[in-house]
Amino acid sequence: MASLPPPASTPVPPRCTLTLLLMHEVMRHVARGGAPELLMREMLHLMSELLGLHHGRVVLADGGALDPHMPTARIRLAYGLTREEVARGIYAWGEGVTGRVLATGRAMVVQDIDAEPQFLARAVARAQLPAGPLAFLAVPIECGLRIVGVLACHRGAPCERLLEHDLGLLQILATLAGQALQRHELLLQQLTRTLGPPLVRAYLPARLHSAQDLERVLALHDGVQSRAAQALGLTVRQFSYRLRKARS
Repeated sequence: MASLPPPASTPVPPRCTLTLLLMHEVMRHVARGGAPELLMREMLHLMSELLGLHHGRVVLADGGALDPHMPTARIRLAYGLTREEVARGIYAWGEGVTGRVLATGRAMVVQDIDAEPQFLARAVARAQLPAGPLAFLAVPIECGLRIVGVLACHRGAPCERLLEHDLGLLQILATLAGQALQRHELLLQQLTRTLGPPLVRAYLPARLHSAQDLERVLALHDGVQSRAAQALGLTVRQFSYRLRKARS
C-alpha cells in the first residue's frame, strides 16, 4: 500500500506574519526597559508602518500617570500627526469617543466615523483623512487599577484583517504601555524615597551619590546624561566621570 504524501504546510497569512513581527519588535523594547515613551513611540510607529493603523496616538491624563484625576487629558505621543494636530488633542473626561473611554475604562470601536456623532475629529480634521469609510479604535491604558490614558488609531477600509483582530492587538499594546508607565512610577517613587522629593529640596550633594543613585537618575531621564547631570547639579563631564567610576 503506497504511503500518502505528507500534508502540505499551510502558508501563514501575511496579516499574521506582520502582527507577529510587530509583537516581536515591541517585546524587544519591553525587554530592554527604559522610558515608557520610547516603547509607546515604537508601538505607534509599527502600528502604522506594518498594519496600516494610522494616526496612532497615546492620550494621557494631565499630570501623567501619577495624577489621573485631572479634568482633562491630552495627546502626549503620536505618529503621523502634526504638532498642530497634537496640540488640539485635549479631551475632558466623557467628551467624545476618547473622553468616554477615559471615563468608562471600556474600549470603543467606531466602524464609520462619519456616522458617529460622538466622534469629534478634533485632532485630525476629517478633510485631512482619506475619503470613504474610516474606523476609529480606542482602548484604555491602565496603570495599576487606574485608567490613565487611551491608545487610539484610525483604520481604513477595506482591510483583510478582522476588526476584532486589531482591537485585540491594541488591547495587548495598551496593557504593555500601562505596565511600562507603572514601572516608571515605581522607579520615581523609589528615587524620591532615596533622594527626597525633587520639588521640595535639592538633590543630594554630588559626593553622596551612590552608584545606585546615579543609575536611577539616569534611568529617570531616559538615559540622557546631560539631563541627568543637570538634575543632580553636575556638569556632563562630572556626571560621566562619576558614572564610569561607579560602573568600574
